[in-house]
Amino acid sequence: MPDVTASTVQHNLSQAELGAQTRERLLDAAERLFAEQGFAATSVRDITAAASSNIAAVNYHFGGKHNLYNAVFRRRMAAMREQRIASIRQARGESGTLEAVLQAFATAFLQPLVDRGSGRLLVELITREMLDPQLPRELFLAEVVGPVNEVLAEAIIAATPGLPPGPARLCVISIVGQLLQVAHRLRRGELSAGWGAELPPLPEMVDQIVRFSAAGVRACARGAR
Repeated sequence: MPDVTASTVQHNLSQAELGAQTRERLLDAAERLFAEQGFAATSVRDITAAASSNIAAVNYHFGGKHNLYNAVFRRRMAAMREQRIASIRQARGESGTLEAVLQAFATAFLQPLVDRGSGRLLVELITREMLDPQLPRELFLAEVVGPVNEVLAEAIIAATPGLPPGPARLCVISIVGQLLQVAHRLRRGELSAGWGAELPPLPEMVDQIVRFSAAGVRACARGAR
């Protein structure tokens, strides 16, 4: 068996690092192009050109365009899941009040949608996917909704004496429903300082959702006694 020299090990490490860098460039380029153009209008050649890589790189690293699209969303979903869970756990570990937990979750849910850059890119990606679905229907539920909702339900139960798990999970569905309505309006650009057909500014909407939801959660706890 030949000896493995230090230079060979270094070469292998360098190759692995280069491969990882190429993979990240492909993900970044694909994310931007899929958000701007959609899945069907974005070619592998477009992606590899934007990533400064050769045409075979997508197949080598991902096994094809569809798998790359899937990987783009998985990366985004993982970041979204961890951000929301971290916000809930931080609020639970600090004051632990129901209002603090709801405030943290609502802010983590909505704030990325109004941030420029990655937040706006996420909105565009989700919109494109809704118009032209390419992902398994259960993927978002398994990767984001299920894990986050379970952590939120546990935090709500801990902050609300007497609230059983079943009603707590129903409360989570109600809270998320309110946030989804605001997110839908955000995508349409209907948040402003006015009222009328538009929604008030985001901090005002978050405060309203927190007050309304906290009252509803406590009412459910009283009804369960």
